[in-house]
Amino acid sequence: MLIDIVKKAAPQLSLLLGCTAIAVTSLAQTSSLVRVGSDGRLVYTANSRGDVVPDFSGVGYRNGEASIPTVAVQRTVSPVSGDDRSNIQNAINYVASMPLQSNGFRGAVLIRAGTYEVGSTINITASGIVIRGEGFGSGGTNIIATGTSQYDLFRFNGSSGVSVTESTRRSITNSYVPIGSKQVTVDSGHSFAVGNWVLLRHAPNQAWIDRIGMGPYWDPADYDYNIERQVVAVSGNTITLDAPVMDPIDDDYATASLVKISGSGRIENCGIENLRMTSRYNAGETAVNNGKTYYSDEDHGWNAVIFGNVKNAWARNLEAHRFGYSCVNIDSDQAIFITVESCKMLAPVSLPQGGRRYSFANNGQRNLVQNCYAEEGRHDYVSGSHTAGPNVYYNCVAEDVVYNCDSGPHHRWTAGGLYDRIVTDMDINVQNRKASGTGHGWAGGQIMLWNCTSRRTILQNPPGHISWAIGHTGTITNVGQYATEPLGVVQSQGTRITAIPSLYLAQLNDRLGGTPPTDGVTFYANTQYGGAASEPLPKGNYTMAQLAAQGVPNDWASSVRIPAGWTVIIYSGDNFSGTSWTRTSDTSSFGSLSPSANDVMSSCRIQ
Repeated sequence: MLIDIVKKAAPQLSLLLGCTAIAVTSLAQTSSLVRVGSDGRLVYTANSRGDVVPDFSGVGYRNGEASIPTVAVQRTVSPVSGDDRSNIQNAINYVASMPLQSNGFRGAVLIRAGTYEVGSTINITASGIVIRGEGFGSGGTNIIATGTSQYDLFRFNGSSGVSVTESTRRSITNSYVPIGSKQVTVDSGHSFAVGNWVLLRHAPNQAWIDRIGMGPYWDPADYDYNIERQVVAVSGNTITLDAPVMDPIDDDYATASLVKISGSGRIENCGIENLRMTSRYNAGETAVNNGKTYYSDEDHGWNAVIFGNVKNAWARNLEAHRFGYSCVNIDSDQAIFITVESCKMLAPVSLPQGGRRYSFANNGQRNLVQNCYAEEGRHDYVSGSHTAGPNVYYNCVAEDVVYNCDSGPHHRWTAGGLYDRIVTDMDINVQNRKASGTGHGWAGGQIMLWNCTSRRTILQNPPGHISWAIGHTGTITNVGQYATEPLGVVQSQGTRITAIPSLYLAQLNDRLGGTPPTDGVTFYANTQYGGAASEPLPKGNYTMAQLAAQGVPNDWASSVRIPAGWTVIIYSGDNFSGTSWTRTSDTSSFGSLSPSANDVMSSCRIQ
């Protein structure tokens, strides 16, 4: 059952395909599920069970409540002859020996411009350390991974995850906690107080496994989730959490409890920024997939950056060339509140098959990947097994994707994810993968695709759960690669939700009590705001490819409208290079600037 890319019919369109009638909502520039109210706040519509679209915004560094800081340099590194691993590691160890400051940081290690050969993993195992380069290209910081086996180039990892005080555990007594709810009721005699960090343990039973058809593949004991939240209000036995539940808690299908976190071996307040990483490889090894030849050496750098037991961290302004698996891999369920921003996975080298080319992989919770770019990947913006949400992918592009591969939740259940303004030339899928990969089964539930663009999307609803595609451009089907399942919720297909260009930004502003986001920056083909117009672009960094994906061809723009308080920096070259012009208000003619900027924009930053 396929739904065409563009709907031109009335709001309720009944499709009769085969023997099945499907009601599809096609709304013009709005959604009945979430809208902007008269007071500027978001208004959600609940279904008969009380389920609503959850607030996905509690993600990223410091829960989105603080900007990523610029940390003072405490140690500087310059290249030496031969392998630079010890050179860089010694500088990190020096900063690690310094005391933590009141702001939670020790300091930054500045890796000066130059080329550094590194044959084994650089480890960051202490809190408060930032790795900083001096940019890309011949004049920047270039780290060359020279090892001839699979390894991580930079690894951030604490000694362990969280520990709990078991005596504080109390059962959740609600018969049903709806999707999107922030409140639960617990047994009496609890000691929870505002400010406590807690784990909400959600333990499904065999009835849930059977309900979603996973009996042949899954054991319920493998699907307990520990969901990290903070207590923000207590009223008797009713506990309000800082972020909603993503999976419904239904006492027919699961038990649930709340317990205090007592400690953690995670490292915090750390990051890596402003450098290029390139893996050497054997160009003599190649493989062919669907008629395209790929470099396929597998004995070289695998993950450029990997996060393990880490909280409140970031990776930003990075380029990863020729790595086999990822640019940034958030590889632990103990990795939380991490922001990956303005990073690129370029020309990966590995076999174009399973377990490889996961450009931006996330197995943690409450993490944010935004303004990123990937090419020649298999699963570019992807969550793994047993992944507790929310997690957000926002304003990212994937090009030249390996044929028939996809972004989206991949296998063995992701609970709650937002794909917001993702553009790919292949697929974004939410589906039942059944026996694929020794029992991948359902990839997840409560997955929202908001204003995304794809070649095709398989959108399937697990029984008792919901997935959505709102404002989506591309073919949508419930006929999967492994099974045909009920269709998810589809609204405004082929028409972007212009009232809420980004659900993530709208929810973030709503949660923090800020001004609702404006539509964004609009570029025009002609002067005086004439000719073809781009769709509104939210804040972010846009390379040539990312601009093209948003409807702004190279060397095309001649005027721009800019919301009050925003700044636009346009560049004549790709990747924020060449001549630049900074604009803080509407500009009716780029030709009037000095020098002329008419029809020369190849990249831009919107701040």
